[in-house]
Amino acid sequence: MSERNASIDIAKGIGIVLVVFGHNWIIAHDHGELFRIIFSFHMPLFFFLSGAVLHHDTAFKDFLAFKVDALLKPFFVVLSVWGLARIVLSGTDARTYLLGMLYGTGNTIEWVPLWYLPHLFLAILLAWIILRLTNHLRPGLLLPVFCAGILLALGIITAHFCAGLDAQQFDRLNLLLGNRLHNFPGLPWSLDLIGISTAFILLGYIMHEYVMRFSFQPWIFASTLILFAALHFFFDETIDLNMRLYGNWWISTAQALLGIYLVLSISTCLQYAGSLGTALAYLGTSSLFIMIFHSWIEWKIFGMLARWSTSEYLNASLAFVAGLLLPLLLLSLVKKNKFLHGLLLPKTHIPKVRNTLDPNK
Repeated sequence: MSERNASIDIAKGIGIVLVVFGHNWIIAHDHGELFRIIFSFHMPLFFFLSGAVLHHDTAFKDFLAFKVDALLKPFFVVLSVWGLARIVLSGTDARTYLLGMLYGTGNTIEWVPLWYLPHLFLAILLAWIILRLTNHLRPGLLLPVFCAGILLALGIITAHFCAGLDAQQFDRLNLLLGNRLHNFPGLPWSLDLIGISTAFILLGYIMHEYVMRFSFQPWIFASTLILFAALHFFFDETIDLNMRLYGNWWISTAQALLGIYLVLSISTCLQYAGSLGTALAYLGTSSLFIMIFHSWIEWKIFGMLARWSTSEYLNASLAFVAGLLLPLLLLSLVKKNKFLHGLLLPKTHIPKVRNTLDPNK
């Protein structure tokens, strides 16, 4: 896929703003209504957008090399450096830390949001394989649609099953991996969630042409917003993949799809919003870097501000801004340093190809 669509970058920018806000004290301290609204769609949005720009026709070795470079490299580099500091300065048990990092779920690593990186690697790799196989068997969209539906159903069943597991069964595993929450830690690299994430990636791929030509429809947007609000008012389901939470099958999925549509509609309008659209697009292109560093920065700033101010909402608001902007400053420094660039940013690029399931195009 050779084109770059500004609205997708803006949608990613909106998504990363929601991620940073979702991990902020304002949202996280009580897991109230704002939490339930944001979490009902913000992670499905990122998986959907990953599918919308998926390089399906790339050679496997090129695809694999790029994803390892872009997703796994920063995961292991950041957690290894952090772990070394923790082991030397704080006496953290090296074996427990290493095993938790290799296991790679939000419950076994200290920088929880980084669970997304190895999981996205697995999910997008599975999506790539499914698309290649279905295209070989029968070109077109019918088989990918069927696979997405089956995967989503299996993923939700698995999430509900995991949510009902007796946590005491995993006491020894949790001790080994350093899971201080003492709940089910998930399968390595959150493999138990792969049905849900891959389904949304496939959906994004299937909707590629629609997303690329997306146009704002006022009446559809208004209807979607009303329906999204109504579902939250009457049912109020939500999704928290890291905690293995996926509410009612139909309601949670509908809320996620409606939320994705709303973000795409807003991002389409913001293409013409001047500096606001440009700023969100820049956040979108930097979203992976923000994903990695925002949480530690946000909570560190929040704790520091608490020494001088008793206003938790003010402190949290300033920490939210820091969680967005300081990773951007760090990113600009990394780009200027060849060594840091090699450690944290991808060096390889996927060849530009056309994204299609139709061999005649």
